[in-house]
Amino acid sequence: MTRYPRLLLLPLAVTAAAACTLFDAASPSPGTILEIATDESPSPENFSLVLLHPSQGDLDALLAAHAQNAADLDRKAFVEFSADWCPPCIALAHSLGDQRMVEAFQGTYIIRLDLDEWKSHLSDTEFIVLGVPVFFELDSEGRPTGRTLTGAAWGEDIPENMAPPLKEFFGGASPK
Repeated sequence: MTRYPRLLLLPLAVTAAAACTLFDAASPSPGTILEIATDESPSPENFSLVLLHPSQGDLDALLAAHAQNAADLDRKAFVEFSADWCPPCIALAHSLGDQRMVEAFQGTYIIRLDLDEWKSHLSDTEFIVLGVPVFFELDSEGRPTGRTLTGAAWGEDIPENMAPPLKEFFGGASPK
């Protein structure tokens, strides 16, 4: 009689082990998306801002999914590489609620990637990041189009300087 309860536990243990392997967030398989990031925009009715981390899945799959989300929202997708030690990145992040910046970002879907977190994942991508902040325009499949804008485009990191070149870039104009 003690034999039957052990036999019943074996399938349960195998199922639990398989589930742990399938849902192990530490090592996502290529093409896997573990979670979709939430919109952290200070003005979500005007633009979207999502922060992605390597633990969320494969970069190509994440960018493709977010490019689709952008299209569903009728917004243009861009990747922003940033870093928490970068003064211009910090100034940019803190100024997003300023009306000039809200207008500049109008209709965009910004996918923010921390360069330090993603650096080791970029070798097989078309992203060449020489400094931060840098924005890359994405196509409908989440791949860079070749259009970029760096923080060097605006001088002092204040909304009145940042907003005009950002608005031009997001609107489709090539950087000067």
